[in-house]
Amino acid sequence: MLLERTKLKLGNLGKENDAVDVSESIAAAARARVRETEEQRERVRHAFASDRPLDAEPNEARKVNRIQAVTGVSREHAVSLARYEDPAELGLAGEARLGAERLQGKTVDFVGVSFLELARGAESTVGRAVFRDLRPQGSGFMISERLFLTNNHVISSAAEAQRFLVEFDYELDIDQRPRPVTRFALAPELFFVTDSEDDLDFTVVALGERVSGTGELRDFGYCPLLATDDKHVLGEFVNVVQHPEGDYKQIVLRENQLVARLSTVLHYMADTQPGSSGSPVFNDQWEVIALHHWGEPFRETQTPDGRLVQKDVNEGIRISAILNALKSEQRRVRGVQRELLAAALNPKFRHPSVLGEQIEGPVVEEHPSKRFDASQPEMEHDGAATWTIPLQISVRLGGVAPVTGGRQAEPTPEIKEKDLASSREAISIDRNYRNRNGYDPNFLPGHRVDPPKLSEEQQARAARRVRVAAGEDPYELKYQHFSIVMNAERRMAFFTVANIDGATWINIDRETGEPREAAEASEVWFDDPRIEADAQSEQSLYGNQQPRRLFDRGHLVRRQDPAWGTPRRAKRANADTFHFTNCTPQESRFNQTAEYWQGIEEYVLDNAKAERERVSVFTGPVLADDDPPYRYVEVPRRFWKILVRVEDGQLLATALMADQSERISRLPERLSEGFDDLSEVEEYQTTIREIERLTGLDFGPLRDHDTFQQGPEESLSSRHPLSEFNDISLDSPSDAA
Repeated sequence: MLLERTKLKLGNLGKENDAVDVSESIAAAARARVRETEEQRERVRHAFASDRPLDAEPNEARKVNRIQAVTGVSREHAVSLARYEDPAELGLAGEARLGAERLQGKTVDFVGVSFLELARGAESTVGRAVFRDLRPQGSGFMISERLFLTNNHVISSAAEAQRFLVEFDYELDIDQRPRPVTRFALAPELFFVTDSEDDLDFTVVALGERVSGTGELRDFGYCPLLATDDKHVLGEFVNVVQHPEGDYKQIVLRENQLVARLSTVLHYMADTQPGSSGSPVFNDQWEVIALHHWGEPFRETQTPDGRLVQKDVNEGIRISAILNALKSEQRRVRGVQRELLAAALNPKFRHPSVLGEQIEGPVVEEHPSKRFDASQPEMEHDGAATWTIPLQISVRLGGVAPVTGGRQAEPTPEIKEKDLASSREAISIDRNYRNRNGYDPNFLPGHRVDPPKLSEEQQARAARRVRVAAGEDPYELKYQHFSIVMNAERRMAFFTVANIDGATWINIDRETGEPREAAEASEVWFDDPRIEADAQSEQSLYGNQQPRRLFDRGHLVRRQDPAWGTPRRAKRANADTFHFTNCTPQESRFNQTAEYWQGIEEYVLDNAKAERERVSVFTGPVLADDDPPYRYVEVPRRFWKILVRVEDGQLLATALMADQSERISRLPERLSEGFDDLSEVEEYQTTIREIERLTGLDFGPLRDHDTFQQGPEESLSSRHPLSEFNDISLDSPSDAA
């Protein structure tokens, strides 16, 4: 039956928007439940006034289960903590003690730093439901890699779903600049379930094709739905991620108290606004506990002087109630719908995925006292025996080689064993390549800068990925903050494209692989299993060079360039540059002598004009037909680089070339010589058109933003030799004039 609806107007950046339909019957029923739960709220108030917040929870079993979930202590200790015994006297230390003290109200303002990382993963799952003309309607969040959860009063029918898109990353970055938004259409034909009851009010719908932006659905992660009874107790604080009034994403943190619980809803004090409908409500471990659907100021108490104090009381649909409804639906659906629903009902981890990274944790519905069974180890196929107690301990049987998930190159014979062990530990490749976003063409504010295009002939020579999903570029290899397109015949890159964020750049130690001051160390490089082995080089190209090392494994994307963002992502980006796809043979002293080609990124980021902001870098070798042969490849003589940035709203592109021809001019006859001459690499600034001529790549409109200040009589192949960084023209020709 259709419900009579009233309309609450939304505002977005000062513009009028269509109405968000809110059922008056839902609001009336929520107000009635608020009046019904006055006794619970009074219990919470009294518990906090007495400095015993755990007394707010009347269900003793739930209280003990929650203490176990937060602290990991035994049930016996959890019972003692519920009775306010001192955690220190119980022998607790570290996070167990701090978690217990938080629940007991002793250190309520302290949370572990993982709180921030989990928050980042949780907020990335939240999207904004908008009409196809981009007027906002409400919020929602992913509950699997394909399913989106919001309110019925936000999207009430499958037919209505066709009118909407879901936007991700509609938010401001750390510099208060809008992030690039990715939008997806809804696909109710694949999956759509809704319930309009006032104490359920939810819709689950599949997301379909991407209509704009560059993100993949899997990039935004999802919040697992848990049916456990250890996610909250009354009196705890909750966190809400929302699009208030349809505006940029906001987080309401911590000072939002859970004050009442009924069978299908939770009540909490929080600052929410129209447009927040469909927002996830989280506990402090960033496990979703409710779906926000209603809130308004409510007459709560009277002060001694007779003033009425208004409190914002909010109501969210309990996740357990939604799960029960979805489990009933599971018995009805078949085929693809059943598979999509099963993915949401059977999560393999507790916390939201962190931009593609799953933070593992046990997902159990049984009593916490049955959670850990240390009697028998689990035997894995790699020979590891794992005992599961509140912490996992693995013992690997001798002589059994672990499965690495990919082919790892053999180390260079020159590397000492002790250095090799250090390098293996320092450079660890995450083989789950699905969590890589790759190069972002919308990275520079106000401008889209696409990668260069291959000609038809080059596409025929390009390395295709072994598995390609519909709509994906079959040639692009996505890594953390950069991408590569490979020439399979030459076993080297056609080009690389990378984003550098100077504001969040992190220095990764080459020896330890951790964020700190860089240091030199031996390197271990890796193949990329997404393309065929014979489409990329391998360690045999660089090993056993006698009588001395002639060629180094030269990075195209410098290992430090994509190392920005969080320490986790910076470390992954640094490691990703150690793929052989990012490697070209460079004469052993090339890195020492190609000062300007190697250091232009740092120079631009340090330059006052760049203000340590954002730069995109295109790099590659000039793959000429007459390049000299070495072993099973031909060695490029020249390398090119284009730096793209925005200054005063203007797009600027600076092109450089480095030529190592003089250093390898007599290959292969010279291989047996000491090769001790110190002839320098020739470096010069050139034009993007010249790079197009030499490489066959098409840079499109980027060529019109070249900073090379070319005289009227000079040809397209003109070059400007460099003797110092100040020789590099970074301004547009019009500015110079």
